[in-house]
Amino acid sequence: MNDCNHIYQFFSNFEINSAFMCHSIYTENVFQGEFMKRAFLFLAVAMLFCNPTLAQEPDPDPNLLWVTENYYTRFLVLPNGNILAGKHSTEVELDGNTGEIIREFPYPTVFYDVSPDGKYISALTDWMCVIDYETEEVIVRYTQINTSAKFMPDSKTLVCYWNEPVGVLNGNLELMSYNIETKGYRVSENSLKNTTTGIIAVSPDGRFVATGGRHRDGVDDYTHLVLWDAQTLEPIKILGEFENANEVRSIIFSTDSRLVGFSLLGAILYIYDTDNFSLNKYDGSIYGFGFVTNDFIAIGNGKIDPPELNLVKLDNDQILYSINNSGGNAVHNITNNTMIVIYGFLYCYDFEKILTGASIEPKITNPFMVEYTNNSLSTRNFTFVTNQISCSITDVNGRVIRKINLNTSTNEIRIPIKLISGTYFLHIKDGSKEYVSKFLVVE
Repeated sequence: MNDCNHIYQFFSNFEINSAFMCHSIYTENVFQGEFMKRAFLFLAVAMLFCNPTLAQEPDPDPNLLWVTENYYTRFLVLPNGNILAGKHSTEVELDGNTGEIIREFPYPTVFYDVSPDGKYISALTDWMCVIDYETEEVIVRYTQINTSAKFMPDSKTLVCYWNEPVGVLNGNLELMSYNIETKGYRVSENSLKNTTTGIIAVSPDGRFVATGGRHRDGVDDYTHLVLWDAQTLEPIKILGEFENANEVRSIIFSTDSRLVGFSLLGAILYIYDTDNFSLNKYDGSIYGFGFVTNDFIAIGNGKIDPPELNLVKLDNDQILYSINNSGGNAVHNITNNTMIVIYGFLYCYDFEKILTGASIEPKITNPFMVEYTNNSLSTRNFTFVTNQISCSITDVNGRVIRKINLNTSTNEIRIPIKLISGTYFLHIKDGSKEYVSKFLVVE
């Protein structure tokens, strides 16, 4: 509005000076009168343009489904499609379809993770604990150390970090696991000396753990990005070592566990391949990110004005979709096929519409009946082009449970498979067409 004030002041002064000239030089009154009309017309246009109440608002994003009314600093997507959102020591559950608050948890707490089967929540109350999702009851407390524990794919084992104190500034980094059924602990046999962390992530397939934090060699501080073996709790490789101890803001694995990303406070995003450790680095004002399926990454540039979030295709770095005024972390809500973005408020976008608008053919959902009973998955009422189809069963984290080739000459397909309770997806490829159908397993 400063520019608008300057324009208004300029024309106010111009009006006074012009009026004085018209009074003093009567012979030029016709010229001055015409000139004043144009000046006042220009002034009216300028004031209209600068008035925010009269300015035209931008068209709403057609892919935006909802925005929360409240401000949040963190969120988790549940297997049922709902969302846990929190700020300070308050946590609520939101309806994944509307963003409306369903319930507020009745005690101060911070949520860190949700088990893949949706039954449990890793949380901090007075201790690190596990909360029953349905009853809201704390079922076990296991440490007083605030370590942001994450669930393994079995939904029973938690993995967390432990910074063993060494002097005032240094520490040794170890991993610890805890089984909520056996109440058993395991700790790394080998620690990373003079290294501390404040953030951890577990890969969806349960093979890896990633940490990011500070390493001190006695004189200088470095940033260490580390990949661990989730089964042995031993370090595999220091993926990155950088001068200066920059805060690692977030660590996220892709749904197929092939990639792991580290977002640093210095606005740099490092993406590593977990098989060959190759690096793809994104520079710029990066504030947050998230893998959206195995094919895309959402990169938020929250420090530019206005902030921007870009949906980028991983195989060629092509920007398929951009969102203004949003630049935080993003998560794919697989159950609802939406993209959830946090930037102060939570924003929900229709992911299928985004892909359709980008001329990418989405998978066709639910073209046949799927049922799981008695340790067997069956499909009925289908019509396929070919007699031989390939299919795979994945969990909500994208982990492949089973791959199989099937003969479709019969009226029913039956796949013997034992699954634990949770949400799963049956993917079928029939020639050039691909289908996906969600099904639930309840013990």
